[in-house]
Amino acid sequence: TSSDTGEATVTSSLTFTSANWDTAQTVTVTGADDDIIDGTVSSTITISINDAASDNNFDAVADQTVTASTTDDDVAGFTIVELEGSTEVDESGDTDTFTVVLDAQPTSDVVITIVSSDTGEATVTSTLTFTPANWDTPQIATITGVDDDIIDGSQTSTITVSVDDANSDDDFDGVADQTVSVSTTDDDVAGFTVAETEGSTGVDESGTTDTITVVLNAQPASDVVIAISSSDTGETAVNGSTVNNNSLTFTSANWDTPQSFTVTGVDDDLVDGTVDSTLTISVVDALSDNGFDAVADQTVTASTTDDDVAGFTIVELEGSTEVDESGDTDTFTVVLDAQPTSDVVITIVSSDTGEATVTSTLTFTPANWDTPQIATITGVDDDIIDGSQTSTITVSVDDANSDDDFDGVADQTVSVSTTDDDVAGFTVAETE
Repeated sequence: TSSDTGEATVTSSLTFTSANWDTAQTVTVTGADDDIIDGTVSSTITISINDAASDNNFDAVADQTVTASTTDDDVAGFTIVELEGSTEVDESGDTDTFTVVLDAQPTSDVVITIVSSDTGEATVTSTLTFTPANWDTPQIATITGVDDDIIDGSQTSTITVSVDDANSDDDFDGVADQTVSVSTTDDDVAGFTVAETEGSTGVDESGTTDTITVVLNAQPASDVVIAISSSDTGETAVNGSTVNNNSLTFTSANWDTPQSFTVTGVDDDLVDGTVDSTLTISVVDALSDNGFDAVADQTVTASTTDDDVAGFTIVELEGSTEVDESGDTDTFTVVLDAQPTSDVVITIVSSDTGEATVTSTLTFTPANWDTPQIATITGVDDDIIDGSQTSTITVSVDDANSDDDFDGVADQTVSVSTTDDDVAGFTVAETE
């Protein structure tokens, strides 16, 4: 019999007869496998007479023993199995798993610690505890992707799996650590977001302003410079925090804080109505994180409201216009109030050409629109004793031959007083 059949089993019996009593028979001792890490174990093999089945003369024969040593074949360790042979997560927070199982049965608990080399990319189950009862049941370690704002591409971190010696079966103290590589897929995309105040951008020629805010969509590794330009600086001027190059600078620290561009209306003299210009916002590649070089430009339409009104102004010298029948003259000046995009023809008509005649037309161009031109009024002689006569000079835009923006301009009038030079009387002439 064996004192420990969990370590060694033996032949159960030998039978000797009067014929073969002196022929040696063999007892076979067989090692018994277990899963326990128990080193070399000694058991006692006891050989004794089975009194009930034997010659009575042998009943008093003393038992004898043999010590059998069973060498252990169990090695402390653990096995990791990765699903699909690798471990991958992404920054959206999805998970992957691998399993851990002990290679041999401990005599007390074994605590497995699991540590990530970069918890900013992947976090893991912290510990797994195996007991002598569940040691051969695989347990799951869960790896979770961690979101960040950095454009850093796929990152590889190392998961270290090790035995917590202080809290584990001493037979597992010497077990080597094992590692698992985890790839975390980046979900951050280089880009920027433009926001218009109240959803649109509008200024006017009086110099009012509006703002456009810009913020990066992801954290850069180095500075990103955003510039703005206007397609028509005669209508809209733009500037950022760096006025010289109309730019905004975002750093790794302030990338998610919106910054503003200021859009300012520019005054001109043209009667051009509301004019749209295109503002282009772009990354300055030479001054920016290379991860942002491929980011596409964005545009905003800025509307500039015109403050110029079509019209003309008449100025009479000394505040009135007077001539007399001797043919002397007086003048007044005409000048446009705003710059036309094409010629403006001003017609000047006298209501009574028998008293006063005038310059017939004045032509203003986009170049000379703000230079006053002179209209000359000339007194006309008649023989009537009619005293001073007042006639009306009408100044108007010749719509058919003028910039259409001036078509609706109202006529203006100037009153001209013509002084009479005729005196009542008669003349007598004697022949010779």
